[in-house]
Amino acid sequence: MKDLDLVAEGENRGKRNLPAASTTAADHVETSIVTRIEGPRRKGLENYETNRQVYNERLARADTLRKEVEIVAGNASGDYLTAVRGWKAQMTASTERLHETFQHRKQFRAKYRLQRPARHFEGWVRFVSITIIFIALEALLNMFMFSRGNEQGMLGGLLTAVIFSGVNVVASVLLGIWACGLNHTNYLRKFLGLISLLAWVVLALALNLTVAHFRDLIDAETDWGTAVLQAVPAMKQDPLALSSMDSWILLAIGTMISIFAFLKGWHAFDPFPGYSRIESDLKQAREDHSRHFEEAIEELTEKRDLAIEELRDADQQVRDGISQAIDALYGHSSLNFHLENFLDQCDKAVTHLLAVYRDANVAARTEDIPPSFALNHAFAAFRPTELKDDARRRNAEAEAERVTAAVEAAIREIFANFQIAVTEFRLPEEVQQGPQNPVNAPANVA
Repeated sequence: MKDLDLVAEGENRGKRNLPAASTTAADHVETSIVTRIEGPRRKGLENYETNRQVYNERLARADTLRKEVEIVAGNASGDYLTAVRGWKAQMTASTERLHETFQHRKQFRAKYRLQRPARHFEGWVRFVSITIIFIALEALLNMFMFSRGNEQGMLGGLLTAVIFSGVNVVASVLLGIWACGLNHTNYLRKFLGLISLLAWVVLALALNLTVAHFRDLIDAETDWGTAVLQAVPAMKQDPLALSSMDSWILLAIGTMISIFAFLKGWHAFDPFPGYSRIESDLKQAREDHSRHFEEAIEELTEKRDLAIEELRDADQQVRDGISQAIDALYGHSSLNFHLENFLDQCDKAVTHLLAVYRDANVAARTEDIPPSFALNHAFAAFRPTELKDDARRRNAEAEAERVTAAVEAAIREIFANFQIAVTEFRLPEEVQQGPQNPVNAPANVA
């Protein structure tokens, strides 16, 4: 207020006896004093109103936080239950198949009085690989013997050896597989197995004797074309009439490979026809069920932990919001207290400044004091909003407790649903013995 220079202004106007002795209203100096104080006072009231709105918004927000968390908790529980039911639906097919496959194997064993476990098939990759090895081994052993007299030399001998060896090995393997029918209890299957065994004996002897006679004709310097045509008739005329030691070796090699190939076919699957396939189906059903079980538990565990984390975060946010609301109650009370002090200081400032001006003016006057100097200025009264702090604070704290209770209830429900899911997603050995819940397996299977 130094720019007003109230003492000098009062003395100057007092020497001129201004304001006049008859003045009943405030002069322009007094009006300036009031205006100067009124500006900061109005700004202070505006700041008060702004802060009061902020506090009220925080308090109003505290009343809606619990409802929002209850919605979050309900959605989390609902979403998790939906995931559980979804996995139950997906597990139904694999559970049914595992139980039915196990019952099929059980009935198969009982029907054919099998007590031992089935021999597992070694896999097509290994089976084909060993077959190719047999073919290659016989072909390499015979290559040198077939190369003599062949116009293409070693390459021609190898090609011929591969053809004979391929026919010998593949036919022996297949007949070895079919000959397992001898182990079956069904007489027709036994008969077909016997036919396969006899067919292999005839084919192995006929093929290898034909190859030996072909080699004998080559040693007799017969050309290849004629040897091919005369090999079968020579074998029919006298099967054991071989004149060359190489031919006998060739016959021995071919017969040995044929026997090995036949045994490979015999032991490729379980000796009892169909047993390996049933065991393989059961193994696949177990693997499918175990994979679905592990995937279900893993996903549900992740969803459970995520839902709980979201609920914990929501609970913490609500607690922070309610804490801010409680702080707002104290802030509002403090704001009212400071506002009252501020308004009182404004009134005192106006009174003081008016007194400074008037005293200087009166001291310099030669005329009577105007009636306006007896007037005291008072700003319009302002009453701040009164708050029932204790009641609202108790309500806010009660809301926080209800929020925590809602979150804990949702978490318990999620854990309960997880436990139910783990219990209902039964392990393979439990599924195999029979369904305890008709939802997970057919009710007509014992």
